[in-house]
Amino acid sequence: MPWSSEYMLAVVLAVSLPIVYMMFFSSRNKFPVEGLTAVITGGSQGLGLALAQELSSRGANVVIVARDTTKLEAASKTLQTRAKSPQQRFQHLSYDLRLPESAPKILQEVKAWNNGEVPDLIFCCAGHCFPSFFADAPVEQLKDQMDTVYWSCAWMAHAAINMWKTPQKPSRPKPTRHIIFTCSVLAFFPMAGYTAYSPAKAAMRSLADSLNQEVEVYNGSRKNPSNGPVPDADMKVHILFPAGIISPGFDNENKIKPVLTQELEKDDKPQQPDEIAKILLSRLGAGDFMISTLFVGHLLRGAGMGGSVRKNLMDVFWNWLGSIVIIFVAPDFLSKCRNWGKQKGMNATKHDI
Repeated sequence: MPWSSEYMLAVVLAVSLPIVYMMFFSSRNKFPVEGLTAVITGGSQGLGLALAQELSSRGANVVIVARDTTKLEAASKTLQTRAKSPQQRFQHLSYDLRLPESAPKILQEVKAWNNGEVPDLIFCCAGHCFPSFFADAPVEQLKDQMDTVYWSCAWMAHAAINMWKTPQKPSRPKPTRHIIFTCSVLAFFPMAGYTAYSPAKAAMRSLADSLNQEVEVYNGSRKNPSNGPVPDADMKVHILFPAGIISPGFDNENKIKPVLTQELEKDDKPQQPDEIAKILLSRLGAGDFMISTLFVGHLLRGAGMGGSVRKNLMDVFWNWLGSIVIIFVAPDFLSKCRNWGKQKGMNATKHDI
């Protein structure tokens, strides 16, 4: 029997009204940071440093991790000047995040420095990009991109969750703990010339989607402690999808980027790291899972959401609009690549054609 229009309207209202209420009437900050301890990988420059500075100004204790000790020392001094209160503490650690043994060592060192308390927030910002056509990239570079972009954050998430799910017997209730991955819109819409980089970001996105479900097992266990030991606090996973970020790394990318790639992304407007940091913390405060930072990013996120959780009405809106726009954009990019080869030849895949 066909559904009546009144029945359909009732269903739509029943589904949408709670979402609308949460969006417009729930003002509780779901991501408090004052007094908490944050670990930021890739925290010596770019977005990682911008986030560290913003967290410092909001009262968090911050540990930045990277390889270059000179940059780390300079960044750490900057954080102290941005501190909200004299009680805040800052630390910098030099590690190679591509090594699986680094992550647990980092977190144990942070725990010891933090008076035996585990860190509350993990921001995975480490990674760099080598733009290249897949066939032109040396195999070592392909492996390095996966190690630097994907495995560096996967090892950190693995160590953090294992630390967090182990009962620590805290003296007081603990706030929700968060892992935040820094991905890219390329995980939704890959582009010619980023073929060594995009698969690593797509793997990161898949990891975040999977962990978003898995941490709910640990959160659920806290509802019934009679089943055995439980974590001290709930856990949440989030993932950021910026487009271009103005940074030293971005400048280096442009020096080696294929000319076709530059043509395909010529309308993109890179954002400043501090702008993205503020957007990220704002959306984390609203409880978002997947976070994009500008109009094009919202469209691409919407087009590529697939089976990811929709947290609010805007997720549904961008999913709808992006799915329409991508019908035209994807064939257009294929056409541009085909015409590039037709006009310039098979070997027109480098920066200096």
